[in-house]
Amino acid sequence: MSEAPILRVLFAFFICFFGYLSAEADVRHVKTIKWPGNKPAIVNIITVTPGKNVLIKPTYGDYSLSSVKNVKEFVNGENATAGVNASFFKPDIGAPLGVSIIDNEILTGPIYNRVVFGITRDNRFLMDKVDIAGYIKIGKDLDLNLINYNQPVFSGFGYTVFTDRWGEKTPDTSEDFCHVVVINKKIELIKQSSVSIPKEGYVLVGPRWLIKGRVNKGERVSYNFRLLPLGWDRVKYAIGGGPYLVKNGQVFIDRQRFTDKFLWKKEPRTAIGYTKDDKIIIVTVDGRKKGVTEGATLPELAEIMLELGCYNAMNLDGGSSTQMVYNGKLVNLPTVEGGGKVTNALLVFVKNQHE
Repeated sequence: MSEAPILRVLFAFFICFFGYLSAEADVRHVKTIKWPGNKPAIVNIITVTPGKNVLIKPTYGDYSLSSVKNVKEFVNGENATAGVNASFFKPDIGAPLGVSIIDNEILTGPIYNRVVFGITRDNRFLMDKVDIAGYIKIGKDLDLNLINYNQPVFSGFGYTVFTDRWGEKTPDTSEDFCHVVVINKKIELIKQSSVSIPKEGYVLVGPRWLIKGRVNKGERVSYNFRLLPLGWDRVKYAIGGGPYLVKNGQVFIDRQRFTDKFLWKKEPRTAIGYTKDDKIIIVTVDGRKKGVTEGATLPELAEIMLELGCYNAMNLDGGSSTQMVYNGKLVNLPTVEGGGKVTNALLVFVKNQHE
């Protein structure tokens, strides 16, 4: 008998003996073994059937978006039934990359027009490439483009708004950019370097040439923005990720500024999707353990999500971030003992058990 069939038998025995299938109300977890590219991969799957007693929502656990924890800490801290890691984030400061919406409040804007998973106020699911449109008004005469919100994205033609939820300071920029501190809706300070973000205000960061000689301390400031496409104004919860894996029932991988290595190298992966009848499918694929569980490429992950019945699906942060918790236990094999520290988690609650 060749090596591959022997391995398949051993892994089947391993999963049957150590794996489990368990159900709690409308949330079900299963651990299985798959063979993407004829290499072993341990796959954990949570299936959520929506209902009045089930709540799915992202969390940061703290007011500051830059606070990081492992998924087990998020889950146990909020007494959730299950949880998985969610958005990409800046490792140096912990702040999320991509759209975040919690309880109807937009906490962070999009990045690179990447795909976002959203839950509307009437508990419908959306998956779209999301953009932002907005304006900033200074004094009576100056109007600026608002290009983003709590994201390290800068442009030569517009400004980004940073609130204290982003962190203590604005990101570093060159001297070609200005950091405009606004307190109580008035300009307090203008610098060409990183500044502290006031709790009672915010900071505008953008190109110096747009405001040089045109703004002064004490001038009034206001801003407004919305997410695009239409319909995202009724989203109650959202997390960003990318790229797409499945779109309208077909494998669809949109590069969205991801590298070839990111797409094609086998790695630990995390994904979320939903079926045509609105079941949520959450998946982790363990990796970086040669001969035991070697992960998946993004095309292989897309095939897994399609096989599980997803009508739309997208990739979430992976690698050392990949971790899944169910009933208080870490059920996958993360590359970091106990699970790596991450910016946020997507939690599942069976509400009648926690009220």
